[in-house]
Amino acid sequence: MILIKMSSRSSRNKIRFQGKSALFDLKAAQTHLVQLGALADDRSPYIDDNLPTIMVTLESVITVLDQFTEGL
Repeated sequence: MILIKMSSRSSRNKIRFQGKSALFDLKAAQTHLVQLGALADDRSPYIDDNLPTIMVTLESVITVLDQFTEGL
């Protein structure tokens, strides 16, 4: 019989905190990127070409991380 030691309550809380903090930070990054796009106001082809891809990717990461943190 193999026993698997569970993390102590303190460690589990720290793990959850780190997951929630990462999620909060990614949402803050998303806000910053939206503001960046608004400031560019369609006057930068570089931003217009690249920001949508970054935003879609970031949204996907946020969704996956949100689901992941629910399991912690």
